[in-house]
Amino acid sequence: MQRPHPPIWIGGKGRTRTLPTVGRFADAWHGWVESPEGLRELNAIVDRSAEGAGRDPASILRSAGLSISEPWDEVRRTFEWMRDGGIGYLTVSWPSEGLARVEEFVDRVMPKLD
Repeated sequence: MQRPHPPIWIGGKGRTRTLPTVGRFADAWHGWVESPEGLRELNAIVDRSAEGAGRDPASILRSAGLSISEPWDEVRRTFEWMRDGGIGYLTVSWPSEGLARVEEFVDRVMPKLD
């Protein structure tokens, strides 16, 4: 086995199998979250499972996808509650609006996100 092993990422939001498995074994969790409340609920399951396995929940990177097809104010608000909820890594899917939308995000929105 490679040492150190590559990071183990687990994606999903299944409350009975996936998230407890994340807490026990994963280095990172990629979830699909729709609200701050939902994120808190899913994080709590991962945290409890990690603690039960003798792991520090803070050692598990939290990741999610950010849609940039919404109005920019909504994109910023979503980014903020994800960041505040512990998401440390974001992916951005290719928007249906195409390259111009991605360029606008990179040029006008990303520099203001902190």
